[in-house]
Amino acid sequence: MTSGVLQDSLPTAGGLSASSPRFRPYASPSHHVIKSRYITSNDPRGYIPVYEYPLNGQWIMMDVDDGYILWTGIWKADIVKMIESQPDLASQIRRVRGGYLKIQGTWMPYEVALRLSRRVAWPIRHDLVPLFGYAIWTPCHPFFSLIR
Repeated sequence: MTSGVLQDSLPTAGGLSASSPRFRPYASPSHHVIKSRYITSNDPRGYIPVYEYPLNGQWIMMDVDDGYILWTGIWKADIVKMIESQPDLASQIRRVRGGYLKIQGTWMPYEVALRLSRRVAWPIRHDLVPLFGYAIWTPCHPFFSLIR
């Protein structure tokens, strides 16, 4: 993972315990991020621990343990077409169907979601700061260097 800020290293002695979350949201004065846990049979853990916050009637979620992002909350894209155009994504995504409606959808690794968000989510970049920090802004808009 290339984002050292989002993923904490787990020290072996002192500091964070093995049960501490590896992924944490970035601070944002505009968003109230909460930690929740949803029971599901779609995950080998039996539940999905998430950080979440509402955005435009959708829930933006990040798995606390592995950093997977609920892509469906960010972008209502046809995932089948996306996989056809980028076949390497198929092995990386998780689809949650059935169970609690809030967690249903397509989940993808942090780095993949960041890369796709830079391409398609410029209008909501401010709302994605809790997930990606200000790294979301850096290369996503051609005129970024002029906007700073």
